[in-house]
Amino acid sequence: MDEKIKIGVIFGGLSAEKEVSLATGRYVYSLIDQQKFSSIPLYLSKDRKIYKLPDKLVIQNKTEDIETRLDEAEEISFEKLKERVDVMFIALLGKYGEDGVIQGLLELLKIPYTGSGILASSLLMQKRTTKQILRNNGIKVADDVVIEKYNWEANQKKILLQITNTLSLPVVVKPSREGSSVGVTYAETKSQLIDSINEALKWDTEIIVEKYIEGKEFMCVVLGNDKPIALNPTQVEFDGKIFTYKDKYMPGKAKYYTPPKDTSPQVVQKIKDIAVQAYKEFGIKGYGRVDGFIVGEDIYVTELHTGTIMVSSSYVFQQASRTKIGTNGLKLKTFSNKGGKGSKINTGFSPRDLISTIIYFAMDAHSTKIGTLQ
Repeated sequence: MDEKIKIGVIFGGLSAEKEVSLATGRYVYSLIDQQKFSSIPLYLSKDRKIYKLPDKLVIQNKTEDIETRLDEAEEISFEKLKERVDVMFIALLGKYGEDGVIQGLLELLKIPYTGSGILASSLLMQKRTTKQILRNNGIKVADDVVIEKYNWEANQKKILLQITNTLSLPVVVKPSREGSSVGVTYAETKSQLIDSINEALKWDTEIIVEKYIEGKEFMCVVLGNDKPIALNPTQVEFDGKIFTYKDKYMPGKAKYYTPPKDTSPQVVQKIKDIAVQAYKEFGIKGYGRVDGFIVGEDIYVTELHTGTIMVSSSYVFQQASRTKIGTNGLKLKTFSNKGGKGSKINTGFSPRDLISTIIYFAMDAHSTKIGTLQ
């Protein structure tokens, strides 16, 4: 019998999204198809060490609980990872996970990994650069003002005048390099604006103040390497002006509709076309997500992601299950074992199918790369 491909699922980490990463990693680990793969759960600790966790620690509710019990886990040096893992499933989110850092380490260790390479990962963690590239490619984005911490401290009155003259209120204020709506606030008065800027600067030295867009908020997952396809987008409804961290992760705080309700097939297709265009422009690999707003017939893109939360209730799996992909759609070369290759055509995904597909895309991308993954 062929030896099974060893999948390491890495989660935890150092970012503000480490709890979401834990939930994602735990669920992904449970979905690894044991008929095709073997798997080990790997935890990146706050002191930048990697541990193989026993299952009793994988099910802990918080990273803090795991951190206090790491003496029950097996520390694995970076140099030894190659002996334990054939492919790394990256369930790290935010800084050190989606920004090219872990990707660079894995490139040095010659370990294939899921998702995008160093360049796409680092570009898409920087909202200012992301928006500049989207604008240059004719994709609509919200007008904005970028603020550096040093400049805010020296020129607050000038910056406030620039914001009110350029954008007018209300606005949304975001750290440039955070995800999951961490540090994101809505401001409709000057006093709220000042508070929002100061809050965002707690999370990053560069922040973005954006004109508030009022419309239907959507998320669209895209799959593939060289010939990606977009899944059916999801609309999210929530109370309040912006989709907050609590809205995203507290049960019952938001409602999801796949595809968006009261939206024409033409607009849904437009979302998918724009999502694929943006995905290809940044060179995203394997899978990613495009977020934005529907405003009448117009589509605005707010962010792109090279990773995403994956829990049992996630709209990612809702999109995958509601997208039929036949022989004219996503054709995927798969790896039945370390040496053999087969073929696979998907016609809709179960959660386990989706995880396997992402792993196969990683193997395909890394088997054909020259140098680091582009």
